Amino acid sequence: MTSDLSPRRRDAARNRERLLEAAAAAFREEGLGASVNHIATDAGLNVATLYRHFPTKDDLVAAVLDELLEPLAQARDAALESEDVLATFLREAAVQQRGHHGLVDALRRDPAVAGTLSRLREPAIAIVEPIVERAQARGQLRPDFDALDLLIALRMVAAAMTDRHVDVILRGLRP
Repeated sequence: MTSDLSPRRRDAARNRERLLEAAAAAFREEGLGASVNHIATDAGLNVATLYRHFPTKDDLVAAVLDELLEPLAQARDAALESEDVLATFLREAAVQQRGHHGLVDALRRDPAVAGTLSRLREPAIAIVEPIVERAQARGQLRPDFDALDLLIALRMVAAAMTDRHVDVILRGLRP
């Protein structure tokens, strides 16, 4: 019986991923006013499938926002394995977040999303805190900078995304 469920679970996971990708694209282009029918159609699914995965549009928005944190966590993990924690983190996170940059900017412009986006602040800070601690312990980050400062610096780096600008930001963060 388990083998019968496994393909269904894989199919459900694929459908969920397709819905999240379509929703992220729709929110980036249209803001939160994007139609769930349009999102389901773009994902190649019907709206009933969307509602099975996300009972409300707020659930869909929350899932898309949670996806924004994954590249940050991946960059953290890569940085904690490297010698220059700070530089590795900034470069990795900026590259990984480039695909989401337009989505975040679009959501920031939507007044209905301000509270929703603010819910990402604490989880993002928690992801970045180990980077701050390790970088400060190694003398790579000024002692007066905290996780929020690093997140703001990351936003600047992601916006510029040239090696020269990354180096400028790094010089400002180092002791």
